[in-house]
Formats: sequence, structure tokens, C-alpha cells
Amino acid sequence: MSSGDIFENLQFLQEGPSKIAIVERDGYSVMRLSLGKGARAPPHVAAHSAFFFVLKGRAIITSGDEEVELGENQYISVEANQMRGIHALEDLVILAVKD
Repeated sequence: MSSGDIFENLQFLQEGPSKIAIVERDGYSVMRLSLGKGARAPPHVAAHSAFFFVLKGRAIITSGDEEVELGENQYISVEANQMRGIHALEDLVILAVKD
């Protein structure tokens, strides 16, 4: 078992996402990503699918050839081998689950 505060020790970096592993298990992992306002995780292709849930702030998420603006309590899923990226419109905290 593990437990904790998802907002503990946040860092809002401008040069890219701060990544903290919350849970790592066979078959999936849960990460907390935080980015400062204006920071980006540049669009890239990844071999795994992912689920992004916005806990704090607003962002534009690249999913394939689309861009979607998300705010708090909104989510998006991205398929494996699909372009994905993040642009923080505000200080941003995202829970990311990947297989």
C-alpha cells in the first residue's frame, strides 16, 4: 500500500515537466506532472497509451493531429504511437496513467 498528498512538493518549472512517480506496477504507472505557466512538453510519439487528468490549472493537450484545451477535473486519453504534448496555460498539475 502507498498513500500521500498529490500536491506535496510541487515544482512549476518553465523548462519542461516535473515528473514524480506515484505508483509503478507491472502493466501501468501513475505519474504526477507539473509545469509552470507557459511551459511545454513538446509533441512527441510514445509507444504506450496514456490517460491525462487535470488536477490544477489549464492546458492545451496535443492528441494525434488535434489540440484540446482542458481545465480542472477534465481528462483525455491518447492511444499508443500517437502524437502527444502539453502546453500549460496556467501553473498545471496533471495525473498521468500509462500502460
